[in-house]
Amino acid sequence: MLTSSRRPFDGIGNTQAAVLRYLRRKQSASRAEIAELCGVTPAAVSMMTRDLIERGIVLEGAKRQVGRGAPQIDLSLNPSIGFALGVHANRFSITLSLLDFGGIMVGELHLPGRYDTFAEVQNEIRNGKDRLLAQGGVGNNQLIGAGIAMPTRFRHGNAFLELAQEVISWAGPDLTASLQAGLGCTVVIENDANAAAMGELTVGNAAAHENFVYLYLSEGIGSGIIIGRQLYRGNLGNAGEVGALRARGLSRPSFEDLADWCASRSAKVPADRSPDAWKHYLDTNGDVLGDWLKRAGPEIARLVFPVSAVLAPQAIYVGGTLPLMVREQLLPWLNFSISDPFEGARVWQPEILLPEVSATDAVAFGAAAMILHDLPGRT
Repeated sequence: MLTSSRRPFDGIGNTQAAVLRYLRRKQSASRAEIAELCGVTPAAVSMMTRDLIERGIVLEGAKRQVGRGAPQIDLSLNPSIGFALGVHANRFSITLSLLDFGGIMVGELHLPGRYDTFAEVQNEIRNGKDRLLAQGGVGNNQLIGAGIAMPTRFRHGNAFLELAQEVISWAGPDLTASLQAGLGCTVVIENDANAAAMGELTVGNAAAHENFVYLYLSEGIGSGIIIGRQLYRGNLGNAGEVGALRARGLSRPSFEDLADWCASRSAKVPADRSPDAWKHYLDTNGDVLGDWLKRAGPEIARLVFPVSAVLAPQAIYVGGTLPLMVREQLLPWLNFSISDPFEGARVWQPEILLPEVSATDAVAFGAAAMILHDLPGRT
């Protein structure tokens, strides 16, 4: 059995991590099913799973009969062996999600406000983490790590962040080290679009697409790129900057652009980005939204067409903080045979889908899922 001096995840290898990811998606599987997925021998799977069971990471379930052979024993993850914290921070709100090791949400905390300094952000995250752990009965020593998602680019690693203009006031020396000291666990800072894509990869994506793009429509526009079931980060971690395909100063299909459009045509718009407030506003101002969609639809088609041409993904998921009803009405524009954004140019049409992760904040959820998915690199 696991000795007291050894942490459960010490020495976990890449193949074992792949087994854990598979069990997290499927919830349970037999050794034979795991061997087929991972392309290794049943003997190797038996050895790996024996070690994972001894560590307390994997649990054996009941036997089930499959055909005429010997009964199979289902394996599943031990949900309480460790927990991951995810945070989505922007200037309008901070949302925290706590996931158990199986990828199930234990708790979520939404903290709307106006966050102008990083000291305010850090203090809110620290207090929110303590509240979530207490509510879930989780000890600090059970926290594997924290993923912090925010609007940012990277320069030579996450110690050198190039924050988006909307949160430029947060800039300071090594935000990762500062957060890690405050939270008392490993901290990874990620771009919000990449975090959302990781959440979809880990527990969404029911069709099991191996290659997809997660289009993230928020205050700005970005995307997370999944290739071969892995996040493609590109040079320095900045792949997927779809918004850069449209010149600054031009209108764009973003939440900020929609809010500015509505404010210029209506005396009263929601003061923040509350989903309920914006749904009510857009429900009662359909003409304003309709006029914006006439402009934004062709714009999103022209942005996403080159992505499809270069990457040829199986699917494009349209997510982000832009209200769901707005994203739903933008989807038809990504059927390129109809929208024809480049006048006869053709690409292989990907599936166009809404994200399947049902969390209130897909970015906070994805930031936590990212910690679980990349476990060998987080210990």
